[in-house]
Amino acid sequence: MQKLNHEYRSSLLLGLIVASTLAPKPLSTLPADLHPLVSALQAKGFTIRIALPPVRSSYGLYQSKSKTLWISPLTFPLEISRPTFLHEAVHAIQSCPSGMLTPLGWTVSLNPVVEREISAILIRNYHHGNRALEQEAFFIQGQKDAVPRLIGALKQRCP
Repeated sequence: MQKLNHEYRSSLLLGLIVASTLAPKPLSTLPADLHPLVSALQAKGFTIRIALPPVRSSYGLYQSKSKTLWISPLTFPLEISRPTFLHEAVHAIQSCPSGMLTPLGWTVSLNPVVEREISAILIRNYHHGNRALEQEAFFIQGQKDAVPRLIGALKQRCP
């Protein structure tokens, strides 16, 4: 009986930890350097949610129809919330002005090793065929100047 009670409590505790990790979070949870981009996107009518995306097994998602960016709460303990948000912000900006994603037109020069890794990710995980869209998103998520670049592109593309 003692062991069963201990196993039950351990299971309950684990469930609470998982639930709190996956629970929606406020936008203030994002790193402070992203807040100007959050505000700029919101000013252009985009909604940003730190909640489980409606597509299983994804860390982030942009839905053009609803102009919503989803960032999974799981990205925070994994320490990938910043690149995930930047990646989805690129897709949001790519959707301007028509709602259809089109490349921003940035020249993307990647290390061949990084390029191969992106190719493998695209083949494994993405259903659409527009490689340029994902290349821009993967490229910018790792750039130090991503926030000002994206704010500039947002002002230019999203009236």
